[in-house]
Amino acid sequence: MMMGKKVRLVHLEKEDLAKSQGWVNDPAIKALMLRVLPVTRMDQEKWLEDIARNPAKMVFAIKLLGTGEHIGNTGFYQIDWLHRRAEFWILIGERGSWGQGVGTEVVRLMLRFGFGDLNLHKIYLHVGSTNEPAISLYKKLNFAVDGRLREHYFLEGNYLDVLAMSILKKDYAG
Repeated sequence: MMMGKKVRLVHLEKEDLAKSQGWVNDPAIKALMLRVLPVTRMDQEKWLEDIARNPAKMVFAIKLLGTGEHIGNTGFYQIDWLHRRAEFWILIGERGSWGQGVGTEVVRLMLRFGFGDLNLHKIYLHVGSTNEPAISLYKKLNFAVDGRLREHYFLEGNYLDVLAMSILKKDYAG
């Protein structure tokens, strides 16, 4: 478990899946996550099973301190233990938590966990080029833009560019 001033990150459990499914099927959130297809309960259960047996994935539920409300998920995929890198992702599903500094705290907790506990050298991500709040947050925390994947996703009838961003351990401010 990781603890911040606003949230704690705990391993995702089966009881967290219903909320997660609702978030990833919300049209506005789905677009920010670069998702196209709907997610079923069975999809969610298979996802949780894959996380449990795949050492290249770590997923955490984001819970508010005090209330324990599940407001999102975050994690690392594609953990490469040889090259010491991982793909980061975050989803704040509860809209009431948007713009409250929760995302910043979660990213900081995950960077500390990734560079400290996991001894990663590089943490990278993909973000839609129109997701300005996320891009601004990542830049504020020293992520660099590595490149632009032109027309990489086809969402809602349009092609969307995606930014590849990363942070190296030496650039991590701690």
